[in-house]
Amino acid sequence: MTQATLTLDGIEPLHGTVETGGDYIRFRTEGGMDPDRLARLTEGHIDIDGKSEKVMIKNVQSRSAEQDAESGLELTLQRFAPAP
Repeated sequence: MTQATLTLDGIEPLHGTVETGGDYIRFRTEGGMDPDRLARLTEGHIDIDGKSEKVMIKNVQSRSAEQDAESGLELTLQRFAPAP
């Protein structure tokens, strides 16, 4: 997995790891956060390996320590189509 930073309006940038594939990105945060707060946000930018892309949040799920090595959130992000 690759390190990334997700920036959304109104909250501090989120740091985590990503898996990319096609139009979608799976972003996993470390530490606890309120998934309801993120669910109200819809768009942002993600920085992966020095490249920034505009993304839309499609899904937010909590990960508990029982499910994974660390608690945190898993976000499914969709890439916006590139501008012509």
